[in-house]
Amino acid sequence: MIPINDWSLQRTTVLTPLHLPELTQEQSVELDYVLPDYYPDFFRLLHCTAEAAVTEQTVTDGAVQYALRVTLHVLYCGEQTETVQSVTQTLDYRGALPLPPEAADADRLQIRLTGEPSYLNCRAVSPRRIDLRGAVRIRGVLCGERRREVLQSAEGLHTQTRSTPVRFVSELMRTEKAFLLSDDIRLPDAQPPLLSVLRMQTALTVAETRVVAGKLVIKGEANVSLLYTASNGIEHLDATLPFSQIAELDALSDEMPAIVTAVLTEQTLTPEAEHDGDIRLLHCDLGIVLQCAVIRTSSAELLTDIYSTVHPSEPIRAEIPLLTAPMQISEHNQQKIMLTKPDAVITKVYAAWAEPRQVQSAADASGGTVISGELQCCVLAADAEDHPMMLEERRPFTWELPQLSPAQALPPLRVQSCTYMLSGSDTVTLQPELLLSGTVMQAQKMPLLTDILIDPEATLPQRAQYALRLYFAQPNESVWEIAKRYHTAESAIREENQLAADTLTEPQMLLIPAVT
Repeated sequence: MIPINDWSLQRTTVLTPLHLPELTQEQSVELDYVLPDYYPDFFRLLHCTAEAAVTEQTVTDGAVQYALRVTLHVLYCGEQTETVQSVTQTLDYRGALPLPPEAADADRLQIRLTGEPSYLNCRAVSPRRIDLRGAVRIRGVLCGERRREVLQSAEGLHTQTRSTPVRFVSELMRTEKAFLLSDDIRLPDAQPPLLSVLRMQTALTVAETRVVAGKLVIKGEANVSLLYTASNGIEHLDATLPFSQIAELDALSDEMPAIVTAVLTEQTLTPEAEHDGDIRLLHCDLGIVLQCAVIRTSSAELLTDIYSTVHPSEPIRAEIPLLTAPMQISEHNQQKIMLTKPDAVITKVYAAWAEPRQVQSAADASGGTVISGELQCCVLAADAEDHPMMLEERRPFTWELPQLSPAQALPPLRVQSCTYMLSGSDTVTLQPELLLSGTVMQAQKMPLLTDILIDPEATLPQRAQYALRLYFAQPNESVWEIAKRYHTAESAIREENQLAADTLTEPQMLLIPAVT
């Protein structure tokens, strides 16, 4: 047999996802910090944590070069006061993550780098000096596709073909849009003025994407949650900051869907005192990167089988994972976690929160998706003497999603809300609600033809010995498979036996005509 290239074969190109390994790297964090003069002496540690964000990334020489910003937060109490003090310091690093060799096969590669804390330890060297040691982890999720040719039609050499209608992703265009969202947050008149910020959490949501006049319009919002100290204790403040951006790509049409993921690269909060010295106005700066993918879909009849009624032939098949049109998902899962502080009497809870860590997704045996990771759970509370205390612990979680087929890249998992209740004098029960919301592309495996081997100089044996033969068919047999077995045309068997369906429902005698 000799390979037939483009004799009378029509091919088309489809996009298939590349399965690329996750990139990981750990960055050590060290800080020897002396408290400013206006801070009280360090007496009792409540909480220390690190926030890590990738502020820049570029691909050069087979590696992702990145800039990393680590923000360290320490909450403590002084000896003479029970007011919670907050220390915040920022450290900058640079690094590189080597790309795997298979990334070179990607048609267009998109990289989502994120940072998260691994651990952080804090100790008081003296009442004015604290020592922090820890590490943060940089994770890179790679999305890429490669083009594969499949057969769409064939003519000549007495070939018979079978095809199926398929709608698939034929082109995927990627870009990124970085911008700074700046806005003011004002405390309501009913709330006391701010003394210091204890915690700032920002959740980004992309609410709308659409192509207008050849440009991608993106609308969303940043939900900022603040925990701060005031003269009467600890207060909460929530604010929503809307944003609207335009991303430009070539050859966009209005009907093309898009997938946009918003990534937070930095967040800063600047208090502004009023004429009376009270802080009621906060200037918020959020660095945001919008990772955009715009999809063009096509419909075509793609070949699933082929043979010749005259010449020896062998189809070349492959299980092709075709990217399907994007779909919206919104999945919720509520966890229940109990945190205990032995020998403590908890009388008040100021705030409770949970943050996902080391989140992984994998396919399960039934074709669904399993998400696993850890939840960093924290509770800021007070004891019977009104002394602040912190309950914190990492707990593993597993979330089974049998209805969700494995996707190329899932949206970031976040905690939408975290309710709590006192379950005893020393126990707080948290109920964090996990949210997986956004747009995904899934891959559907299809058995398609990529080529055919055929020998045009040879003929099948015993072709000229009959013009018609009898065959006793069984229920559930395929007319196509019968025609293929006897090197004839399916249409000829249908016409000779007046058959409407491809699959037979009862035993019957068939007339098998020869076809040249």
